[in-house]
Amino acid sequence: MTINTLISFLGKGKADPQTGYRTATYRFDAGFSRRVPFFGMALTEYLQPDRLVLVGTAGSMWDVFFERQGADDDDAMLHLMAAVEAGQVDQEMLDLPRLELAQQLGIPVDCLLIPYARDAAEQAEILHLLAGVVQPGENLSLDVTHGFRHLPMLALVAARYLSRVAGVKVEELYYGALEMTTPEGETPVLRLGGLLAMLDWVDALATYDKDGDNGVFPPRLAADGMDTVKDEVKGRD
Repeated sequence: MTINTLISFLGKGKADPQTGYRTATYRFDAGFSRRVPFFGMALTEYLQPDRLVLVGTAGSMWDVFFERQGADDDDAMLHLMAAVEAGQVDQEMLDLPRLELAQQLGIPVDCLLIPYARDAAEQAEILHLLAGVVQPGENLSLDVTHGFRHLPMLALVAARYLSRVAGVKVEELYYGALEMTTPEGETPVLRLGGLLAMLDWVDALATYDKDGDNGVFPPRLAADGMDTVKDEVKGRD
């Protein structure tokens, strides 16, 4: 059975002391919207994944996030709060609240601590860590709404890397576009998977330039739903 996994990034937002991020009404489609501060929770409800992986740094707002989700061990939360403030969260501190969240959601929840991607070494380490939490054959969705501004760029590279190296199928990249909130108060949900298709086209064009092989184009045309054009290309071979 294919496992559907959602990877959601968590940042350091402090726009609201109670919720961390600003609460927004995220509109997925005509029949589904949710008003939440953490986009990943609305996306989890929308996608109904088999597994959730929360990704953040040692200074991400794990305390506010888990408290918002109903973590009820006061001592553990105070300990986590102090660690977040010092930027010293470790994996053990996240075990109890993630298990509570897993019980609440009814699916496994993993927490992945990553470095800040400050240089090439840390960026490569993040790719390695992400590859370590997925299995070949999984269907993967990524939420790049929260986190540092440079992480969406890294997530795009990660999506490409995981599909090629870890053997997963990247279904979609999601972004809750708070800055595009309408006058009616609805925040659109953007699907960025088309960027991955563009990268596939770049690869196909590079192969054509190198080898003169137009056989790389029909699979891309088919993937884009252009079977008629694909057949025409075949007819000219």
